[in-house]
Amino acid sequence: MELTDVRCIAVLGLRRSGRPAALLARRELPAARVVALDEGAAPADDTLQVLEAAGVEVLTGPAAVLPPDADLLVKSPGVPDTSAAVQEAVRRGVPIWSEVEFACRFLPNPVVGITGTNGKTTTTELTGEVFRCARLPVAVGGNIGHALAAMPGEVAEDATIVAELSSFQLEHIERFRPSVAVLLNLTEDHLDRHGTYRAYVDAKLRIFERQTADDVALLCADDDGILLELAAGRLTGAAPRGWFSAEPGRTEGPGGEELVAGVGSDDVLWVRVRKELRRLCRKDQLALRGDHNVQNSLAAAAAASAAGVPVGAAADALRTFAGVSHRLQVGPVVDGVTYVNDSKATNVDATLKALTAYSGGVHLILGGYDKGGEYDELAAATEGRVREVLLIGATAPQLEAAFAARRAADPARATPYVVCGDLAAAVRAAHVAAEPGDVVLLSPACASWDQYRDYEQRGEQFLKLVSELRAGS
Repeated sequence: MELTDVRCIAVLGLRRSGRPAALLARRELPAARVVALDEGAAPADDTLQVLEAAGVEVLTGPAAVLPPDADLLVKSPGVPDTSAAVQEAVRRGVPIWSEVEFACRFLPNPVVGITGTNGKTTTTELTGEVFRCARLPVAVGGNIGHALAAMPGEVAEDATIVAELSSFQLEHIERFRPSVAVLLNLTEDHLDRHGTYRAYVDAKLRIFERQTADDVALLCADDDGILLELAAGRLTGAAPRGWFSAEPGRTEGPGGEELVAGVGSDDVLWVRVRKELRRLCRKDQLALRGDHNVQNSLAAAAAASAAGVPVGAAADALRTFAGVSHRLQVGPVVDGVTYVNDSKATNVDATLKALTAYSGGVHLILGGYDKGGEYDELAAATEGRVREVLLIGATAPQLEAAFAARRAADPARATPYVVCGDLAAAVRAAHVAAEPGDVVLLSPACASWDQYRDYEQRGEQFLKLVSELRAGS
């Protein structure tokens, strides 16, 4: 669909990405009627006033129905396809675009798009840091922070956009085409939204769909989910593929082609530039902890290199990058115990990866809103690695069942657990049980929506509770 054909555009969802999308539509499509819809309660901030002052019609709650003359529906990523407005658009054959698809029509910038089940935020921010170390213009956003719809007119045309892309943002694209597309990994997530793992993966793989031979597709050669998709022939797209691997000494991808980034047998990370291996840093020099962050670091270096950034900037960033909030974020030390905020670990695989950063003396806080995950593997993985597990939130009964089954099967090996109910109780219990040198790790393996607005609010509450502990001590 061409935007010149649009006479009425509806923007659904008025939070982080919907508001800038509606304003962008009003500014760039002066002849079109722009209607902003939110099927929930009106936002508590100044969104309604700002939109109405710009000339956008705003409908909320029961009044938020798709206009009868709508030519296009732009959907925020937080809005599910079960939405009444979305269902009406499908029934009437009205095109549905994600906010990312709409924004890209007004962005001439090259885009480095990064997706995957886990590691997206860290890899996106790290890739942006590589550009900054090279003193090259860059804007970081997408699923984190800065919505793409807020960038037209604000970001210089010579800047590269590094965008974290969720499955929700990719499921309704039409022409969106990143010049560099990165797929980190594929494991079960968001089954409550997509319904099946197949539908979830299909949305992720759309990142490659519009790429051409002039673009680059980067994939992790260590990930079982990606390799299964490769074997099934589902990794389609015209862009040449580049593989990266954290397996020491490995030099080839799954098809026998040379890796574009890897780890030498001497534990030195490298990236390939014009057939030449260029050294980055030793694994023990990485600023980020955990086995998964070796893969994230390689992905960021490979993506930046594919976009033309000098290798020296990647080496500097890998050694100095401080990480992102709510992802293995080291918080206060109280009575010799380190508290770590990993609230962004909203699925089982993310928590499994977080556990590789620590060994022994870990008090693990688990639980929250269920996205359709299985917890048996997680319960088994904590054995010998975690001192105790503290269960919170709506998923506490399912988690308790998984840990109880392990205890029934092998009481000597099973990880002790206690049901705490909420985060405050879990932090208090951990404080009582932990000894100097231990780690209290909030890595919930679940979403936050049962008790919190989002993972950020949950992580901030955790850090606040820990600060109160320290003040009390």
